Amino acid sequence: MIVTGTADGVYEISLDGAIQRHALSGLDIGGISGDWAITPTAVVSLSSGQQMALPDGLQPRCVLGGPGGSCLVGTSAARLFEVTPQSVRPVGSFDQIEGRREWFTPWGGPPDTRSMTPSNQGLLVNVHVGGVWRGDGHTWVEVVESGQDVHQVVADGDVVAVAAAVGIGQSNDAGKTWTWSTNGLHASYSRAITLAEDWLLASASTGPGSRQGALYRRPLDKPEAALTPCGGTGDLPESFPYNVDTFELAADGKLVAVGTPSGEVYLSEDSGGAWRKLVDTLPGVRSLTFAE
Repeated sequence: MIVTGTADGVYEISLDGAIQRHALSGLDIGGISGDWAITPTAVVSLSSGQQMALPDGLQPRCVLGGPGGSCLVGTSAARLFEVTPQSVRPVGSFDQIEGRREWFTPWGGPPDTRSMTPSNQGLLVNVHVGGVWRGDGHTWVEVVESGQDVHQVVADGDVVAVAAAVGIGQSNDAGKTWTWSTNGLHASYSRAITLAEDWLLASASTGPGSRQGALYRRPLDKPEAALTPCGGTGDLPESFPYNVDTFELAADGKLVAVGTPSGEVYLSEDSGGAWRKLVDTLPGVRSLTFAE
């Protein structure tokens, strides 16, 4: 099952393209993880529909489902909160990271907590623009410096990968050392990345307002190899007139899905080798993930 967050709620789509469920109609869903979703103004329980507001007018930017019905939510102003159906509590240690006053955005606004992922060594949190940080609940260590302008971080075991303005970063030792590359890309700017068994897949484009976006992949065990285009194989277009954005690309084993702001969802069942279009009538895909 593919669960999509759209401009009009959540759609659950089976692998044959049938829409099984439409929930939270009327809400603009920017991210989904576990039993939780985010809108531009609130954190929403997928099971009950309960909406939890954040303090001080902060806006949710990313969500990571946790144990016991909880989740972590990254927000505007580079904050991090633990949310349950009963409470919204700041992660105080994240607020105390030394040097956070130097975090910034290219347009001069406050930074965001843009993406998160669990890893073997702890939680990885991507600040835009403030690097990638690994935390154990008490202390935080920088694993990617802010100048790389990371837009998404993902991990599987000791493999960590990032999509950044400067290209694709991959670490095979839990973030201690990195290989950076734009080899094979038509442009360096990347906003989305995922890991599909033995493959890395990422988007690339010519910049924030791009009309020249595309999807690429390469074997995980060859981080210095050129990335090769996924488009033009089956139904997947060779290029898109926009960025494939953070959270619009996801994998589960060999299954890979990509959603578009124009309402399509494409599926690969062989780690990005071949693609078919599942649906093309959704009201603008903001995010997607796989579920049982």
